[in-house]
Amino acid sequence: MRTVFIGAHEDPNGINSYTFNLALALKNKGFDSMAMAFGSCNNMTDYKGVIVKQYKASGSTITSLPALYFKSIPYLIKHRKEIDMVSYQTVIYSVIPSLIVRLFGMKTCAIIHSLPEDSPKHSPLKKKLMVASMKLALAFTRDVITVSNTKVQEVYDRYKKKCRVLPCGVFMPEEKQLNTDILERNGIKSGKFFLTIGRIDPIKNYEVLIDAFKQHDHGEYQMCIRDRLVIGGDVNNAYGKIIVERANGCKNIIFPGIVYGDAKAALLRNSIAYCLVSSSEGLPIALLEGMSYGNIPVVTRIPSIKEVLEKHNIGLWSDVKNTEQLAANMKTIEDEFDNYSVQGKKAREIVEQNYTWPQICDQYLEMVKHF
Repeated sequence: MRTVFIGAHEDPNGINSYTFNLALALKNKGFDSMAMAFGSCNNMTDYKGVIVKQYKASGSTITSLPALYFKSIPYLIKHRKEIDMVSYQTVIYSVIPSLIVRLFGMKTCAIIHSLPEDSPKHSPLKKKLMVASMKLALAFTRDVITVSNTKVQEVYDRYKKKCRVLPCGVFMPEEKQLNTDILERNGIKSGKFFLTIGRIDPIKNYEVLIDAFKQHDHGEYQMCIRDRLVIGGDVNNAYGKIIVERANGCKNIIFPGIVYGDAKAALLRNSIAYCLVSSSEGLPIALLEGMSYGNIPVVTRIPSIKEVLEKHNIGLWSDVKNTEQLAANMKTIEDEFDNYSVQGKKAREIVEQNYTWPQICDQYLEMVKHF
């Protein structure tokens, strides 16, 4: 069976990793697959052996994704006898390309990672337009996948559309020597920092995390000077500027920029806890990555995170945007790390038993039999 995954950016990090790593897991099991991505130029490259056909697209994702979907059609038609499934990474924009592809005998599906109207960065008018667009797109999309049971319920409650679940996953960390100096360069000591890595977006509530840490660092709790908060991601946007300014005056908050490869692995391997304090998530790959390295989860009480952690009775929880609860949780880890370190071990077990890409790949192969 050959699957073509369409809709990623050329950078295989963040949510793009879903596309690239599912394709890689299929390849590792002997199933042919490829990815199509948008980027800075037309190019044919690869991701760990998976062929990636890259189309040049300028502008934002809103313009690049539909351009990619339509540009991919000639290739798909030409190679239709070799392709069994075409997987689009969004529902919106994929309706017409998907219908065309189906006319030539290929199966298609579309994935919902999250509902865009949940993001606080959008105006009320833009959210209404997003909801209207999603309703129309779902009406013409036959097979829809989403990444968690809670997201399945949300999509049904809002749009009366039934979806299938294919969770996010990770590859378990390799025990290898890392070629990076990211800790030394940023004055970070192993086991002495809280970590979060991801897209710099208001829905992640980084300002709440910063305020909680600063309260912990300088206020009532007086966090030890040796501890740090590390926020990995591209802060070169409007919200990034806001959180960098919010952190001013606290030298223990570190912004190392975009991290990947060995640098990212070094941060995940050496942190004391992984923090994810979002208002909404699909099923957070970033959290699964942190857990796979044995990090204690410091999280907000939202449905998708509860789905991963709650039944296992782990995690230090706070309500969304509750700075006091979050600061208290950071203080708890600081004071009682030996008691809570067992949660890091349990977190790794949860991922190893439920959320690895080989397991997700098996679920995918079983799922597409019913499309």
